[in-house]
Amino acid sequence: MKFWQKTFIVILVVFIAFINLCLFLIARYFFALDMKRDADRALGEYHFIAKSIYQTLDSMYFREQTLPVPDYLQSFMRSYADYYAKEHVYLELWNADQLVFSNAPSTADTDEQMKSFRRDADPTKIQMANGINYLFITGQIGGHFEPYSLVYVSDKSALYEAQSQITRYLVILSISMEIALAVVLLLLLRKLTSPIRVLQKAAHEIAGGIYDRNIDVRGRDEFHELAISFNQMAASIEEKISELDKTAQDKQRLVDNLAHELRTPLTAIRGYAEYLQNANAREQDRIKAAAYILSETDRMQNLAFKLLDLALISNSTLDAHPIIPSQLLHSAKAATEQTWKEKNIHLDISCTLPELAGDSDLLQSLLINLIDNAVKASSPSSTIRVSAYDDAAPILEVQDFGCGMEKEQVALVCEPFYRVDKSRARNVGGVGLGLSLCRQIAALHHADLVIKSRPTAGTTVRIIFTTPLQLSENSIIPGDL
Repeated sequence: MKFWQKTFIVILVVFIAFINLCLFLIARYFFALDMKRDADRALGEYHFIAKSIYQTLDSMYFREQTLPVPDYLQSFMRSYADYYAKEHVYLELWNADQLVFSNAPSTADTDEQMKSFRRDADPTKIQMANGINYLFITGQIGGHFEPYSLVYVSDKSALYEAQSQITRYLVILSISMEIALAVVLLLLLRKLTSPIRVLQKAAHEIAGGIYDRNIDVRGRDEFHELAISFNQMAASIEEKISELDKTAQDKQRLVDNLAHELRTPLTAIRGYAEYLQNANAREQDRIKAAAYILSETDRMQNLAFKLLDLALISNSTLDAHPIIPSQLLHSAKAATEQTWKEKNIHLDISCTLPELAGDSDLLQSLLINLIDNAVKASSPSSTIRVSAYDDAAPILEVQDFGCGMEKEQVALVCEPFYRVDKSRARNVGGVGLGLSLCRQIAALHHADLVIKSRPTAGTTVRIIFTTPLQLSENSIIPGDL
């Protein structure tokens, strides 16, 4: 059973019980008021009749010095009885245990039951005889007429019939109110719980893989706040799923590229190894084959070391300490001296940055990779500029004036195994992991790796360090010089 259905049943049951209880108490209250009013009126009439009988008997007694005969009393009582009979009031006059007058209908099956009614007469209690409700009031006449007693009997059937009509009316009213309440409550609950159904549908769609689900619940209640949180959750899930997909794609691309990189040198090594097994091979050819095997082995070793560096960087924490940028730049220049001297390239160093915080070994590896890439992209007798300066934030910069790259290439150049010129890179032993390693080193230092390049105009790579407390995402911003 759904939540709104449970709520509907519970609220409807509570309201029905409450309404019926209230109507029942109201009916009982007004019936008690009517009963008290009739009882008070009956008691007043009884005292009036009893007083009139006493005065009549007393007047006759003092006038004739004798008690009235029964025939006179019957005639006298008949006048009262006829008057009150129209109001369904009946009278009885008793002299001790002898009945003098009575116009009361047969109200009992036996004399014993009538005696019981007279004995238990109470103006606040209704007694039923032969299916009819009667009010009995009895008492002595008093004075010289102590043996005489008057019994007042009032038929309350009309009162009970009126009460029955009111009860039937209240039952019809209650049923009508309950039906109207059920319809209104059903529509209201369906309207109020509609956000739950919207959230349920959206959650079901997200469970089915539709992560861009966004819901709109108007108002300022808890459902609106829940919808906002749900949208945030859905956006977060979509973002995380996108990251997982991208990570999976990157891993798959890494595996594919690694397989491709290994297939070429392994095929060549196997071919030259089979050639060396040939006894008819010349010594010069053997030396050439062995040199090629060594070259391919070195390239595979370089690939393994780069992959190891990437893994270590990804799982390491930064051991930051103050660094003198000028020493860092000169150390990188000395480490790459053989590379840029072989192509007769001039490496120009400029440093105006007094201090920098970070890991000197990692930053030196970063600069070495950037310089190595700049050397590969530069033509002989050209210049490479390596500088460190402060421009609202500490910046390390490597600039070359070589072949440059297209915007599409800049966006992919930091991906593992990506090479702008695959033939050139393979000839010089590159494996396409240098810039990927640089990006991770920059991210570990909370720095942004910014690349600007244009074909035939060269490439500028900037490492922009942010505040140590600000963990910004690494970004690659392609642009034109």
